[in-house]
Amino acid sequence: MEFDELLVRGRRRGPDGQKERIALLHALAYEGKATDARGRTVLKNRRVHVAVGEGTASIEEALAAFAAAWDWARVEQCTVGGDGAPWIRKVLEYLPQATYRLDPFHLKRALRRGLRHDPEAHRQLAAALAEGKPWPEVAAILDAARRRAQGDDRDRVQELKQYMKNHWDGIVADANVRRLGAIEGQNYHVLARRMKRRGASWSEGGARHLARLLAARANGELERYARPVWQRRQAPPVVSTPQGRLFGQRLSRSDVEDVAQWLRVRIPALYGPHADREWVQALRHLAGLSVA
Repeated sequence: MEFDELLVRGRRRGPDGQKERIALLHALAYEGKATDARGRTVLKNRRVHVAVGEGTASIEEALAAFAAAWDWARVEQCTVGGDGAPWIRKVLEYLPQATYRLDPFHLKRALRRGLRHDPEAHRQLAAALAEGKPWPEVAAILDAARRRAQGDDRDRVQELKQYMKNHWDGIVADANVRRLGAIEGQNYHVLARRMKRRGASWSEGGARHLARLLAARANGELERYARPVWQRRQAPPVVSTPQGRLFGQRLSRSDVEDVAQWLRVRIPALYGPHADREWVQALRHLAGLSVA
């Protein structure tokens, strides 16, 4: 499973006059990766859940939704990926068998930012991570890079070292942990392509409703949810009423004339300027009564 937060523009303005941002908490679950006939990487048995609100509540909603596909009591191994946000690690409290991993996208971005001035240190650090070197050896590479750096570059190296130290349990190489890194692409294809268009802004309720629809489409469930109720129900048979009868009672001509007068008052379209239109003629036919 992977979790991430996507910010979209809200309609309300904050105290600083800028439009507020609405956080969409995106959860992605899948059983692994495969290659399709076109050579593209696809996610096996992918499931998506999106929520708006507090992180812990969104995790509970996502795990409950994913329980329709996986029985958590029988799942022996599970990998949880994220960008290091504290709310994502709360998944481990619900799934003791899960292992946390720092998302590769965010790790690579941090490496590029912290060592963009020192390509050699970047190469050494990447190799050390790939080989599964322990933290002291990784820290030594960063300390050497910091001593060579000057000014703002030195501060960025120090920030990188602190970032990696805080998330080392999710960075250290483990042969039993699966590779992740799918959440950023899914953010774009499922949510951002529709909700972060130029000029788009949302109310909190609108963002929540559309995000749920987009998640349902990604899960292949949109047609089931969007199908009109009348298409899912069997329409009762239409029983025609004999001419000149209403609720089984025979009507006299005066009764029919009274009903016709009531219709003229209640349905003015029958006698208005569009009386010759086809839809008005159909309405007149549906409402008409005659004496047997």
